[in-house]
Amino acid sequence: MTIKQYNLDENRVKIFKALAEVKRIEIIRYLYHDENQTKNSCGDIGSAIGMNKSNVSYHLKILAEAGLIEAGRDGQQKFIKIKEDTFREFLPGFLATL
Repeated sequence: MTIKQYNLDENRVKIFKALAEVKRIEIIRYLYHDENQTKNSCGDIGSAIGMNKSNVSYHLKILAEAGLIEAGRDGQQKFIKIKEDTFREFLPGFLATL
């Protein structure tokens, strides 16, 4: 049981580190409120929150490593959506505050 709890604590640390940046919270907010969650690309997100594509890509990588988002590909385009199950497990109610 101790090992499982340790792994959960490591997940919590990654999540809190990922959310300790204002731009990443803005990205999560945008993805949560956007109606076309499966059609968001780095460029779309960047345009919406005023960031260039490379900065958005960097922040998305950190959010994905924390398990907060998932990305799919269509050719060279990445499509991003929130992993709501992660939020429900580790941060219940968080998305509703955005």
